[in-house]
Amino acid sequence: MAAKSKGKQRGEDLKQEDVFQAVVIADSFNIRFAPITKEKPKSLLPVANLPILDYTLEFLVSAGVQEIYVFCCHLADQIRTHLRQSKWSECSSCSITPVLSECCMSMGDALREIHDKSVIRSDFVLVYGDVVANIRLQDVLEEHKKRREDKTDPKNRNSVMTMIFQKVPPGHRSRNKEDDIFLAIDQSSSRVLHYQRVTEQSKLHIPVEVLTDNDNVQLRYDLLDSQISVCSPEVLSLYKDNFDYLNRDDFVKGILINEDIMEKTMHVCVINDGYMGRISNLQMYDAVSHDVICRWSYPLVPDTQTDEQGQVISHSRHNIYTSKDVTLAKGCVLEKNVLVGRGTRIGSDTKITDSVIGKDCKIGSNVTIENAYIWDGVTIEDNCCVNTSIVCDNVVIYSSTSVQPGCILSMNVEVGPSIRIESGTRLQSSKDEDDDFGDDLTEADQDAVSIMNYGSKSQAFLYQPPEDSDEEDNDIVQDMWGLSIQSESSTETSSLSKQSSVDEAMLDDEELFYSELLDTLVKAKEDNYTTENLILEINSLKHTYNIAITDLYGMVMKGLIEIPLRESQDLDPGAQLVSVKKNFVKYSSLIKNYIKGEESQLDCLHALEDFALSNSKVNTLLVKILHTLYDLDILSEQVLIKWHNLDKEEEYKAIKHQVAPLIKWLEEAEEETSDEEEGSD
Repeated sequence: MAAKSKGKQRGEDLKQEDVFQAVVIADSFNIRFAPITKEKPKSLLPVANLPILDYTLEFLVSAGVQEIYVFCCHLADQIRTHLRQSKWSECSSCSITPVLSECCMSMGDALREIHDKSVIRSDFVLVYGDVVANIRLQDVLEEHKKRREDKTDPKNRNSVMTMIFQKVPPGHRSRNKEDDIFLAIDQSSSRVLHYQRVTEQSKLHIPVEVLTDNDNVQLRYDLLDSQISVCSPEVLSLYKDNFDYLNRDDFVKGILINEDIMEKTMHVCVINDGYMGRISNLQMYDAVSHDVICRWSYPLVPDTQTDEQGQVISHSRHNIYTSKDVTLAKGCVLEKNVLVGRGTRIGSDTKITDSVIGKDCKIGSNVTIENAYIWDGVTIEDNCCVNTSIVCDNVVIYSSTSVQPGCILSMNVEVGPSIRIESGTRLQSSKDEDDDFGDDLTEADQDAVSIMNYGSKSQAFLYQPPEDSDEEDNDIVQDMWGLSIQSESSTETSSLSKQSSVDEAMLDDEELFYSELLDTLVKAKEDNYTTENLILEINSLKHTYNIAITDLYGMVMKGLIEIPLRESQDLDPGAQLVSVKKNFVKYSSLIKNYIKGEESQLDCLHALEDFALSNSKVNTLLVKILHTLYDLDILSEQVLIKWHNLDKEEEYKAIKHQVAPLIKWLEEAEEETSDEEEGSD
């Protein structure tokens, strides 16, 4: 008996020694970000002024991964140098090891090399190095392990991969054509029965046996593929044995087709909470960058992270992020969803909206930047316009130059002055060595062509994809930001009008969401919803209409005020206040679910300010509303005082004066409390 007990103990010890590992594929093996990726690997491209790879590593480390192997192929030395010189070299909770190879052409090749190195010893996470996510990965790992330990069902026990999906409706801006997946799933076990990548031309083909041999089949076309998978070690062996597995799609199809022979299965895990986004092309670069700025990816947002100089980014209302040493000239306007990196100077009367500005940039006067990504060291002179484009490191845009939607100006490009860069243009600072047009023209002639097309001070050459590149890659590059940019030989599409319709759609989404929210609150009152069910309804609406969490705080509070005001619109202000108070008390648990810390309280107060400016009834009751929220412990006195002391724009100064007596009372009460505590000591 003693020997048996000892053997059991040894087995438990071995089980406890399992290390949580991950393999990060830091290469996409395509040219969708060309010509940028000719000089910088895709995983080091900046999103909100931090390399994409840093978001992936932060996600994995936060999830408790203990060993990460970063597979690098294209420009691998740059990735290795970044890992050595960044905070990841000093990470105490996780070892991060670069694996370099110059001969791999696909994810399959990379995994075969990982197999040969024999570094994976247990279940591991497989993910690309361009993923931004904040999901609870540990839960998925435990679910995968539990399934593998199921001795009653061989289809569970033989599972080699759990693919992570998120419910996202078709047409949502965070989905793109290449991510459209059609799945058939065994609803009782989440086992994958059929997997098909959908394109505009393809039809859905479901094998008859999928429907006849399974009793509980669920067909799903509402799932976003995160390209994050929890894998068993056998996955590497299967890639090693099958050289026709070039990517995960090939692997999934191979397992499904040969399931009876291989006796291997795959499962899915559908995540309902959290954020996942993969930057697979330019459209997703724009979508994920916008989500980070709008705080969907919290805590992976600019103000929770420091740059390589250790500087912290400050966050203010309307999602404006700035470093301490940013210089803003008089009259410049940062409208909304703007990040400005350290050392950047912005001239007078410049307007920036929905954009990211990198470090050490020089932006002149009377410049308009909209929905653009300006990287480090960029110079933009006076009277320029940049719209829906990527402007890479050290680019110079000379005065009075207009960059139209869908353009890429790669590193060190110079354009202008007084030139218009047409939609969809991709420029690089030097010509390709194998460019045919170099055989016919001298270097001076080529410079003359550059000057003729892109301005008298230009240093720019048009990038053309190589003839042997994947046609699908070229199509996706042309579909930048969903604008369907056409080639120069074709007629120019109205990109500006399309972008404007996108902006209008975003506004419509907010209006539709608020209308649905009001209807939900009314129905909740009529049907006596529980707080938990009401929260689920609101969160579902939030995801459907892609509403930022910071906007959600204010809309929920606004709705809880507007409904009782509607119902008591014929009563005097005193009776209206009583109605609002009753609603606050009834839904205090709902409010506290969303408005918890200082940041959410400030967002709520800013929303109430705006509501008071647009609604005279709310303006009249504002002080009493704030007092009620304070009495209900929803707003703290410290946050109320801090909010009141913030610098106010002219239109908000009347509100500041209006609530001054309440703030004075709070400050005096705080002082009395401090005096009493000192006296008791």
